[in-house]
Amino acid sequence: MLTTEDLARMVQDFYHAALADENEIRLNSRVTFDEANREAIVAYYGKMGVTTRRNLATNNLASVEPFATDLIEKHGLTGQLNDSDIARVQQAILRAGCDFTEAMKARFEGDFSYSPQDPLLSMMLDAPVPVVPRAGAKDHEPEAIGPLFSERAEEFRKSQIRLDAWENQSGLQARKTYELFEEVCGNRPLSGYLRADAARFKEVLQHLPANYGKAAAYRGKTATEIIELTQGDDNIQLLSGRTVQRHFSALSKLWVNAVDLGEASENIFEKFKFAASKRARDQRQMWESDQLQALFNTPIWRGCHSKDRRSRPGQHVIRDERFWLPLVAVFSGMRQEEICQHLVEDIRQQDGIWLFDINARNGQQLKNSNAIRLVPIHKELIRIGFLDYVEQQRKAGHTMLFDQLERGGADGRFGHNYSKYFTRYRRDVGLYQKSLDFHSLRHSATTFLQRGEVHPTVVDRLTAHETQGETARYTKDFPLAQLKDAIDKIDIKVDLSFLAT
Repeated sequence: MLTTEDLARMVQDFYHAALADENEIRLNSRVTFDEANREAIVAYYGKMGVTTRRNLATNNLASVEPFATDLIEKHGLTGQLNDSDIARVQQAILRAGCDFTEAMKARFEGDFSYSPQDPLLSMMLDAPVPVVPRAGAKDHEPEAIGPLFSERAEEFRKSQIRLDAWENQSGLQARKTYELFEEVCGNRPLSGYLRADAARFKEVLQHLPANYGKAAAYRGKTATEIIELTQGDDNIQLLSGRTVQRHFSALSKLWVNAVDLGEASENIFEKFKFAASKRARDQRQMWESDQLQALFNTPIWRGCHSKDRRSRPGQHVIRDERFWLPLVAVFSGMRQEEICQHLVEDIRQQDGIWLFDINARNGQQLKNSNAIRLVPIHKELIRIGFLDYVEQQRKAGHTMLFDQLERGGADGRFGHNYSKYFTRYRRDVGLYQKSLDFHSLRHSATTFLQRGEVHPTVVDRLTAHETQGETARYTKDFPLAQLKDAIDKIDIKVDLSFLAT
């Protein structure tokens, strides 16, 4: 069992090492802070202090679990402490954290004489607590060697795209991550960063508004300035746990590569815990029958003013991609890009059954190899004239099924611009809900298949979900007739007879 003296020695080590680490960065970087940055940093540590005290008050010990794990390992106690002792270490770190944030605020207000208030930190011990130098620091030698973070990160990012490990969109997201990390933690060789830098970056991410990179009010401001501007406003939506984790993932991949190449001794982004993400089924809603009824009663399907004014009621029903995409989605369960990139030749007949041939023969972008499949065309789509539309496209000599769609976005997706349009249209007709979007139509199709008592493995085959367990080995293919029978069990319970041709 840890004695109080042992605990004090550990937490004093943690506290003094953190302060020494910060001061060494000051001395080595020789950065001069302008008044705006200085005030923003004071505000940042003020908010960090509020968060730390709240975590201490609410007994949120998990918030410092990575620090506790490192501290226990540093003192050679890994595997030797019981749960109660580990909890005491975690609580002590939170207590020290309260003093640390006050000490940091004082430093950026010109006072280096702050004395800790917590008894564990002020306790006199038999032996002085050593000040632990930054990792990799040696007497009379540079603190860290190697290319700077900015150079190394960009090189790695380009390599990931070149090797097809990342799509362009992922590469652009990683660039934003790396730029933000450099802004928050500085630009130095990867071996010069500590786990404390990763923790600081996580803290910043968790206090950034979700739209920090888009809103005009934040333009030209640093992350700390944005946090200062928005702190205390409960109406501000912060970055989701999933987004924070995505930032960490991009950095972790870079550090793993650096460790492999001997450029860093450890991955400082490992073992951090994040708030549990919502289950996939909870992240988006599905379009229920009444909502689908409302959607298909809007001008695109009931009659619009003109091709360019689809949200205004009128006499024109224009059967192009804006008409067909939501209908195909809810009656097939296909992903948006799978639908948008179809060629006319992908709509064909086999064994007397009309189907969508989802393939990658002509450079189509698919989520994975599981996505290659045949999906029979629902009887309702046939009834309301989908095959007539296909034939019109064929006779007109179009290669693309939806020839008006153009590639857009970082990855050149045919659905990029349509997705934006569908959002605008839903706003215009009063049906916009944030979590009810085009992809939700795929969720609806899956749910309607389940309600039709279609076997789960058949549902997975139609929607290209991976079947889990031993069953997956024996259910790679199903007869088309069985798939056709299954797809026709999608019943959205909306009367579309007004669309029948």
